Amino acid sequence: MKHYGPIGRREQPCPDDSVSIEEAIHEQLDELEPSIVAAYAEFVADKVEVPVEMAASLILEMGVRWRWESTQAAIGQRNPWLALALSELVTSIHELKDAFIENHAAQLRSKAEQIEQSKQEAA
Repeated sequence: MKHYGPIGRREQPCPDDSVSIEEAIHEQLDELEPSIVAAYAEFVADKVEVPVEMAASLILEMGVRWRWESTQAAIGQRNPWLALALSELVTSIHELKDAFIENHAAQLRSKAEQIEQSKQEAA
């Protein structure tokens, strides 16, 4: 991915032309890119009605598979009901991943179209 555009450093890396926006977002989620994790957490918090901080924390734990499993096991030893509730929440978060990627890609496309339209109007 390119990290520099024609105007300098961008907030988020630009995907190569051969990579779709959805693929780029998926890669950024896999890499736990902070701005994408934050956007995903906000999306999840809105859909699942959970605090953004809780969603973000669980997303980060899920990012490293063994880490979530060990966290879940440790919680399960002390409080099996809490472990079950968190596991259900993690499942819900995981199920929203594709919807988030589509939604976020649509937002980025819309923003890009607005920028392009502004450039054309200014010219």
